[in-house]
Amino acid sequence: MQIRLRPLIYTIIALLLISAATALFIKYVIKGVKVDVVKYFPFSEESALREWKEKILRGKVLYKIDASNHERFVLATSTGTASALFYKIKLDMDKRPIISWKWNATKFPLKNGKENLKNAKHDDFAARVYVIFPSILFTNTKAIEYIWTEKVKEGTISPSPYSKNLQLIVVESGLKENGGWVYEERDIYEDYLKAFGRKPRYKIGAIAFMTDADSTNSDAEAFYDDIKIGYKSERQVEER
Repeated sequence: MQIRLRPLIYTIIALLLISAATALFIKYVIKGVKVDVVKYFPFSEESALREWKEKILRGKVLYKIDASNHERFVLATSTGTASALFYKIKLDMDKRPIISWKWNATKFPLKNGKENLKNAKHDDFAARVYVIFPSILFTNTKAIEYIWTEKVKEGTISPSPYSKNLQLIVVESGLKENGGWVYEERDIYEDYLKAFGRKPRYKIGAIAFMTDADSTNSDAEAFYDDIKIGYKSERQVEER
């Protein structure tokens, strides 16, 4: 489904992507790493999704604030559709940005044969989180896509079926035994080096998340919550 990433990125750039989101830093400790959080999305209010823009790619995915056990989160349900929610934010890669979130994939799109990241017909995923690095020249725009697959091995890194400028990183695979939330924390700088084999040239311009099942004309469902993005503390960066 990555061919549909093109209009998504064009939309982000067109909406004054070069203007940075401003926020006071909030200090968190994430897995023992001190992080100055620039933006935090707890999705605890009904209005929480108003900050996000939707790009409809092929029909609308249902994104709504839901609740279970007194906890609120985003429920994403795709019935043969694809649309992404994105948020414009400018971060400097030299400051070692960190992104964290929790999610839960509960229904995977139906794929014929062995799941293959390089097969465009398999380009549907229960859950994805994007970090986008826009350039004035679209051909230089890059993105990392953290995905939750059904069967591909965790840790796999692969270019998309459509462009080497979009690199897929398999963070989770399959249903989890306890069926609960999974927490993620990623060093975007390190992931960029692994995925593209070189230091980043451009700043982060946006983040996004999406559940889709249009390429397979099937169904998919996932939950998202507690998205945080920020920087490692300056002292930790210097010690590296």
